[in-house]
Amino acid sequence: MTIPTLISNYTKKQTATKLKQTYSIISQALTMAQSEHGDTTAWEVAGISGTNTEDVNFNTQEVITTFAKKYFLPYLKVAKDYGYVLPRSIGYDGAYLPISNSQTGTGRKYIVLLSNNVFVKIGLSSHCYEYDQDDNCTERRYTNILFDVDINGFQKPNTLGKDVFYMIFNLNKKVFQMHQYGTVSNTASGYSREDYLNLCAEDNSSHTCGQLIYLDGWQIKDDYPWF
Repeated sequence: MTIPTLISNYTKKQTATKLKQTYSIISQALTMAQSEHGDTTAWEVAGISGTNTEDVNFNTQEVITTFAKKYFLPYLKVAKDYGYVLPRSIGYDGAYLPISNSQTGTGRKYIVLLSNNVFVKIGLSSHCYEYDQDDNCTERRYTNILFDVDINGFQKPNTLGKDVFYMIFNLNKKVFQMHQYGTVSNTASGYSREDYLNLCAEDNSSHTCGQLIYLDGWQIKDDYPWF
């Protein structure tokens, strides 16, 4: 086995291990928050699901900040709290799509650096409910809390599917999981491993790569699209 192959295999193993650890940390924090604050459907931020993204009365910053400060950060070991900011304003260069290498998700999010050197960027996921005759989205609504995690902080490559992965928390269904594909609820998409293998290899669905690693028992297998 060549040295580059050994290095690649080591990197993959470290990535899967760190992703599993981060998933567990976030999951435990959300469990503790529910123990203290009760049913998530009664939380102050529970009304996000179904809210039109164009609703001028919906204060995205306020909702995300409330979630972060009241229901999330108190249950974590945080090394640095950057607040609700643009990623580039703190010197973060990313995230990038794996094929085109174009930047994505550059809007404001609530960003913290955990004690294990993981960036957690908190935002809201959304889903298109209506399309016009040209297949352009005409109505988009918020669905869940989105966790955009970079498992090695400021270090490169800052790329989806390599060190950046998406997780979601559905407040209505009280479900936390890796970001799936194809459903509004994000709880049981019905997609197979083969489906996720193909989805992970595309720019517009690379946010599902973490689900593939999860399905493989927190491993990055040989057929994983490690570009």
